[in-house]
Amino acid sequence: DIATIEKIKNLVKDTKDTLERAKLVYKYMQNKTRYISVQVGIGGWEPIAANKVDKVGYGDCKGLTNYTKALLDAAGVTSYYTIVYAMEKRNIDKDFSSIQGNHVILNLPYKGKDIWLECTSQSAPFGFLGDFTDDRNVLVITPEGGIIKRTTSYKDETNIQEINATIQLEKDGSLKAKLSIVSKGLQFDDKYHFENFSKEKLIKRYKSRTWNYNNNLEIESVNLKNDKENIVFNEDLKININNYASVTDEEYLFRVNIFNKESYVPKRYRKRKLPLKIARGYKDVDEYIFKLPEGYKLDVLPFLKEINTKFGAYKVSFTKIDETSFKYQKSILIKEGVYPKEDYKLYRSFRRSIAKYGNLRIAIIKE
Repeated sequence: DIATIEKIKNLVKDTKDTLERAKLVYKYMQNKTRYISVQVGIGGWEPIAANKVDKVGYGDCKGLTNYTKALLDAAGVTSYYTIVYAMEKRNIDKDFSSIQGNHVILNLPYKGKDIWLECTSQSAPFGFLGDFTDDRNVLVITPEGGIIKRTTSYKDETNIQEINATIQLEKDGSLKAKLSIVSKGLQFDDKYHFENFSKEKLIKRYKSRTWNYNNNLEIESVNLKNDKENIVFNEDLKININNYASVTDEEYLFRVNIFNKESYVPKRYRKRKLPLKIARGYKDVDEYIFKLPEGYKLDVLPFLKEINTKFGAYKVSFTKIDETSFKYQKSILIKEGVYPKEDYKLYRSFRRSIAKYGNLRIAIIKE
């Protein structure tokens, strides 16, 4: 449509940088369109015409990708229609010519690198694929023919969640906590849709899924920030938990790992037949400052706990700040990879140790 082409040219007229032009066009597309599902297997590779998508404001992955490409053409930005296997990680077979793939994305070459655009999402950050289409061979359609390229890979430490918390323990066994949670990489991918939740749905999510192991948890406040430019998701919360600690005349007993319990232990197999595959790596880093209730003091803090394996690493440490406060630090790294079936028992032992230590309780005593 001539009017749309003029609108795009006007949108980018003050921007010479190719990347900034592409960002403006991508945002325009996201605000204008919505996704409907017509599978590649049903509709083939041919997309709906760009002018039709422009008129109706919706399309499938093929139509929306083709439409975005047409808008970028109008903005003077080169991009290529790209065929991919989405969801389960699977490569396009470069040695066999056939109808392949079940999804379409857009390839944008920029200064020797490849930027990939998911055109079916109204909320995905520019250039972010997530685990839907990451780290696999795809077929990029160029005027000179098809080219096999590989999409962005999100590996191990890049998929990080960091929790910082200040926790005030109360005499009656309750606690008040202030949390800051920062998520990047595929951990961002798990969370950025939270910003579209209603307050009620968001609080239900925290209470029934994220922290369902904490009875009597109440959320006083929650603030979210989705930094799409840097692809970072921030959660700031104030939380109260009643009857968290076990309080007697002799001691005050509580679990220190309050907000990031790792309870996963792989199923036991007596005779493992297949290799061990860890599909996704990630890293979690937690740091809590505990402030003791009035009238209590620290007795003895646990020693450093550290486990290093080929599958990843786990570390927990305690540091005394003063007589009424201490710091708890925990990190866990899981490495993506394929390991021999003989390693399965070792991996299960590693995860079991993590799950067991995650329930560690410590006691404080009255002064």
